[in-house]
Amino acid sequence: MRSAFVLPEKRMELLHALLRSGYKARMHGCEYFVRKDKFVLTIALNPEWNLARVRRAAWNFSESVEAGRRVEAMIRGIDPGIAIETY
Repeated sequence: MRSAFVLPEKRMELLHALLRSGYKARMHGCEYFVRKDKFVLTIALNPEWNLARVRRAAWNFSESVEAGRRVEAMIRGIDPGIAIETY
């Protein structure tokens, strides 16, 4: 089953949700680089496999954990059926 993120407008919706939430984010295809005060995480979407991978920044762990929770909620808000792996 494919993810809703196969559509470019859904990927843009995630980018705009990140920006509205106060994050600084850059999108490159299906990858996002996310900052708050410092770099907090990367998101790699694989819509063909219905999978999102969220990787936290080890050097900014406390801020990364909080950002990870919020970002997972944003991803699920756009595609509730997607599998999310967090590292």
